[in-house]
Amino acid sequence: MKLEQVADLKELAAVRRVGQRLLADKSGFREGLLFDFYPEHTEFDEPKLAQLHHPSMFERGLAETEIRRAAHRIAQQLLGEKARFVSDSFFFKPAHTDAVTPWHQDEAFTDPSIEYREINLWFPLQDVSLVNGCLQFIQGSHLGPVLPHQPIGGDPTTHGLECIEGFDPASAVVCPLAVGGCTIHAGRTLHHAGPNESDAPRYAYALVFGLPRRAATSVRSFPWHTDRMLSRGKRVSESRSRGGFLPYLYRKLREFDPTSPYEWRLAARRLAKLARRQRGAE
Repeated sequence: MKLEQVADLKELAAVRRVGQRLLADKSGFREGLLFDFYPEHTEFDEPKLAQLHHPSMFERGLAETEIRRAAHRIAQQLLGEKARFVSDSFFFKPAHTDAVTPWHQDEAFTDPSIEYREINLWFPLQDVSLVNGCLQFIQGSHLGPVLPHQPIGGDPTTHGLECIEGFDPASAVVCPLAVGGCTIHAGRTLHHAGPNESDAPRYAYALVFGLPRRAATSVRSFPWHTDRMLSRGKRVSESRSRGGFLPYLYRKLREFDPTSPYEWRLAARRLAKLARRQRGAE
């Protein structure tokens, strides 16, 4: 789905400046929230496709924007009144790069034992076309299952995933978009963005909203999560050991829905897992 003129251009320009600053400062890198979809250099000097997850943790003003409020209203229209904010992200794709955002489904990154009912509102922070990597979608893919994925190129050190079968890229719907508009896709929607062949970096800001999580109705397995060797995971562990647990707890509390019995079970499961880790470290 594509919507035109959703956001104020001045506010989007301000959001872009925030994103540029946070990325330049490498905000979230030590916490594992800033990472490259492709194998990382030691200090994140030349990312091919950078993502900063939860930027509103580092710039609280992002939570008070009209963009956030408009996105929430759209999410409630599509998902119902219980739709709530889940996360936000900045994306950066440098100029003159051959790096693509591979075909993938967002749900492929998640825990297969949980059912996620989420939508992603993706706001380009400049006009986007095939030249600089607009999004492309496989129509109707949100109605199907999560398809087989693997780490990009089969490299277990790569953060990004790519879908490897079950669809025809030739059927893609291309979505060029002027700044001010947004695309909307579900967690199982196959999507992709090509290289940025333009003279300027391509920036985007995404907001995810969803309904309370619940147990998956069938037994699923995402084998592409096994045997990963992610530098991001190592940074997460090191950050928490240095006292960085509070930001993690803050994010989890933001996700928590106290009205859902399943959320309580998830919380108990996580606490038990943390307790086991703590006992193992002693």
